[in-house]
Amino acid sequence: MNSTRWLWITLGITLLILLGVAGFNAWIDPLWTFDHAHRFNSIQAGFNERQQKTNHLTFTKRQYKSLVLGSSRVTYIDQQEFGSGPVYNYAVNNMLPYEYADYIDYAVQCNGKEFEVIYIGLDFYATNGNLTLPNRFEDPSFYIQTARKFGYRYWSLLSFDTLEYAWQNLQSSRAGLPVNFAYSRSNVKTLQPTTPEEKEQRIAANLEWYASEAYGGDYEYASIKNTLQTLQQRYPNTRFVLFTTPIAEPLYQEIIKAGRLPDYQRWIKECVEVFGQVYDFTTPNSVTRNLEYFYDASHVYPAVGTWIAHQVSGIDDPSIPEDFGRLITAADSP
Repeated sequence: MNSTRWLWITLGITLLILLGVAGFNAWIDPLWTFDHAHRFNSIQAGFNERQQKTNHLTFTKRQYKSLVLGSSRVTYIDQQEFGSGPVYNYAVNNMLPYEYADYIDYAVQCNGKEFEVIYIGLDFYATNGNLTLPNRFEDPSFYIQTARKFGYRYWSLLSFDTLEYAWQNLQSSRAGLPVNFAYSRSNVKTLQPTTPEEKEQRIAANLEWYASEAYGGDYEYASIKNTLQTLQQRYPNTRFVLFTTPIAEPLYQEIIKAGRLPDYQRWIKECVEVFGQVYDFTTPNSVTRNLEYFYDASHVYPAVGTWIAHQVSGIDDPSIPEDFGRLITAADSP
């Protein structure tokens, strides 16, 4: 066999492999650059939520009335449970206030119009200006620019990293079993109960980390007021609905032990000063005192997220505990 023929055979085999990889990746679509759904891609790992959700908004070309922002605590709230729909849940792991404006700007650009309502779930730990998170993420511009790179939607299909996630998604979807921290093709995230022993271990680890890293040590209060005022000025025709995320009462007690209650009250006051009101789900109530509602000390199960969505969007839901979701206005603000 001469060298020229061998070269063409090699190139042909390589091309077939690449086309097979690209086709499989497109079929499963782990990077969310397409919009098709079928039984073999029904469960999607949320391995890079910032990129995946940015991709989804970039390429699906849908229009939404409302937007949801927040950290992983908010990712488990079903976007379909908000009353002012259609709604897109753009919450991602450890989203911090400085990211809000850039992600809202880009979501508006993809949406083709401003949102009528933007819901923002706020976490008290994010008020620590010296906070060092376990996972480091790029600025919003990185994920936005990646999604907008020429040909990104198609070049990413040739990635063997993408292939690895596509294969995992296929196996999960074929099994048909809910997977923790995974999404449906409708951007709805699952969180499955585990054993009491595992929950106890997770809660203990949470309390230790928050006490030493989030509320203790070199904690320095970082005002959220300028961030919120920027959003208000940039989008004066949008109604912003703020709510604090629920945490288990033992974790709230760590705020008090660390001497951060005045900072917590200041945080609430700043939110009210800008937008007039905030729903407070963090202060102890019958839900936060019941660990059955929690996966760990800082994440509630999606059923509680549904209560939050109904409460903040004005849906009448008699199943919501009476003391869950205290609306604080200027008259109530500390």
